[in-house]
Amino acid sequence: MNNLNEYLQELRNKSHLSQVDVANGFKKRGYNVTNQMIYNWESGRIRISGELLLVFCDILKIQDIRAAFDMKEVPSLLSELDDKGVKMVSDYADLIRASGLYKKKVADVLPFEPRIRTMRLFRLPVSAGTGEYMDSDAYDEIEVGDEVPENADFGVTISGDSMEPQFINGQTVWVHAQNTLEPGEIGIFFHNGEGFIKKLGNDGEHPLLISLNHRKYEPRIIRESDEFLVFGKVVG
Repeated sequence: MNNLNEYLQELRNKSHLSQVDVANGFKKRGYNVTNQMIYNWESGRIRISGELLLVFCDILKIQDIRAAFDMKEVPSLLSELDDKGVKMVSDYADLIRASGLYKKKVADVLPFEPRIRTMRLFRLPVSAGTGEYMDSDAYDEIEVGDEVPENADFGVTISGDSMEPQFINGQTVWVHAQNTLEPGEIGIFFHNGEGFIKKLGNDGEHPLLISLNHRKYEPRIIRESDEFLVFGKVVG
């Protein structure tokens, strides 16, 4: 399968689910996935991880993942059966499970439960363009799981296109709070009343806030008289 992103959308449409429906399915399973993230997967802007792909298949009730994604190089048990045949196999499997004769012996271990943390997610966007004011009180407390990096302290929403292709408009990034960064690191900055996500640089005389979309955006020069703070380093 050449275009995973297009196939994700096709599978979702076949299941008659909207992007919001799928996002709600992720949240019920403890994953902080938004409909914007699903749009990014389906448009090819962001690659879905293996773990989230498995959860995606669970939400769509895809039992035979190999057959669903047409992995012909490894034949599937059900790949050559029509819908009626697949249902017969499923019904027979239900009978076997109900009999209890072939029940798998489960080791005596504690069940895994995803660790839930409470994080601050700032409501006002941090600009990847011309700048947005970042109010320290303008945030929501949200629950997140292991999809958020362990060393993250808060999240912010990006506004603009100056950090494309790595970061896109509307994306949430996760930040480790720290007040210094090394040149070349990407962070969240406060410059003259505005909040930015940029790469830190230096021209030999002044610090610079550099956009990844450098053909469209010139670096912002940080002068001694400017109000300048580092909020943290982007870690996810």
